[in-house]
Amino acid sequence: GSVSGTVNVTVNASDNSGSAGINMSVYIDGQLQASGAGSSLSYSWNTRKIAAGNHTVQAVAKDAAGNTSTTTVQVTR
Repeated sequence: GSVSGTVNVTVNASDNSGSAGINMSVYIDGQLQASGAGSSLSYSWNTRKIAAGNHTVQAVAKDAAGNTSTTTVQVTR
């Protein structure tokens, strides 16, 4: 998809133990932009500060047992 202006990136995660012990991170083009603990994480991405072209948004959730889930989305500015 295409992005412009300020884009809200929201990540939600849960496991069989609920949200306790879940750590989440948001990476844009491989650079950590936001991280936190719990069931959700939001990040306001100002796309005016990035070059035109393709960019990768990656969300990573890791639970207390070490299980990891990753979702990647390609966007164009």
